[in-house]
Amino acid sequence: MNAIGQGSIVIEKVLIDGQGQEKIRLAHKENSSPLSHRAARPLELVEDDFYELIKQGVERQVISPVLQAGLKTVIRCTDAPSLATKPFESSPYCEVYGRGELCHANDIITMERIFFPGLNLYCIRLAMGKKNHHGVRSMQLSPPCISEEDFLYLFKQALENGVFSKVFINALLALL
Repeated sequence: MNAIGQGSIVIEKVLIDGQGQEKIRLAHKENSSPLSHRAARPLELVEDDFYELIKQGVERQVISPVLQAGLKTVIRCTDAPSLATKPFESSPYCEVYGRGELCHANDIITMERIFFPGLNLYCIRLAMGKKNHHGVRSMQLSPPCISEEDFLYLFKQALENGVFSKVFINALLALL
């Protein structure tokens, strides 16, 4: 289930047409039916659910042994800061406390620690976006699809920028 208790969350390996490259897709499903559509929105989930999603990815071999080893190395070699106590960005929707970012030309994929004041809930958000020629960002309504190399880079950026709690980091290291 997602952060607001609807549908389910999936991690799957997909082949992107025209690119010939396998990517990892993390997405919300509208319901638990195998034929259910993927919701066209960023992935927002609590840290425990993100851990479970990665665990499923490992068990189902969506996350390869190479990526697992890379994640272990990144966790062991990165001095993760404590969680931020003040947001660096706010909107009526949420507050952003930490962000890892991957940019390719005008395309952006982010992994963020966000807080929903109305729900009193912290979540991890994976989102895709675009930058226009003025550098202004806009979020795209699609689930992130990302190569293993890019996922590892994005995870490292997020780790360095305080997206994950120490409890999550230690649990993930034990899983891998």
